[in-house]
Amino acid sequence: MKRNRGTLFPRRYFRIPFEKPVEFSILKYNRRYIAHLSTKRGPGKGHDIGEDGLSFVSPYSLPVDMVLRVVFELPDIGEQRILARVVRSGPVDAGFLTAVQFLNLHGQRKERLRDYIASETRKSYRFLKFL
Repeated sequence: MKRNRGTLFPRRYFRIPFEKPVEFSILKYNRRYIAHLSTKRGPGKGHDIGEDGLSFVSPYSLPVDMVLRVVFELPDIGEQRILARVVRSGPVDAGFLTAVQFLNLHGQRKERLRDYIASETRKSYRFLKFL
């Protein structure tokens, strides 16, 4: 099935809120390495996370298809350094909401992220049964 711009598609994976600090650095744009920006770091605040990506709010507008290294901390798992591609970026009140797709998250690392998401989801449902 061909994907048309502007058409809404359901997510492949469930996402949960993720309000942790996110740091990113720019690696490539238009298939070219950007060496002079690779040491620069950008701040962000997580918005949500899923098995295949995350979104964060940043003061910078990042173009679609830019490749980043994102760094964030997961409780009980530790620091994660993942390559990601920008799939969407748009203005919000606090800056720009940027959504990225993970590029090198496989095997055990993906399983740990999946377990973290499942654990956080179960906590939410436990809370809901008391309402």
